[in-house]
Amino acid sequence: MITRKRIALASTALALGGSLIAAPRAVASGAAPAAQGVQKASCKYPNVCFIKSGKTVASYKDMGYQKLGAKARSATSIHNSRNNDGAKLYYVHTSGKKATSCATPHQTRVVNPGWKLYALDIRNSPTCK
Repeated sequence: MITRKRIALASTALALGGSLIAAPRAVASGAAPAAQGVQKASCKYPNVCFIKSGKTVASYKDMGYQKLGAKARSATSIHNSRNNDGAKLYYVHTSGKKATSCATPHQTRVVNPGWKLYALDIRNSPTCK
């Protein structure tokens, strides 16, 4: 799919109240399907893990806002293994647009094409409030 179509799909999804990432089993227009290796990656409590090619490439457990390292920024999915804390994720699109989303406890998310992670905020709230 060409870049303009990806941007159009992402813009439409955001305008309709969608998100930049999708739960691995979600079946929605423009949502990225789960990568085959997502379930195989190990992510132990209390970490928020960043996964690429089925392997955990980085993990964070400290509360608060944190800029991500190079390995975490390259992740294609994220898993929040925490029991009560949400992980607010910060993204930048290839077009320069920025956005956020929340990975609730025990949730795995897939990063949609064209978006890259750049920061994480582990919050004492399951809904990232």
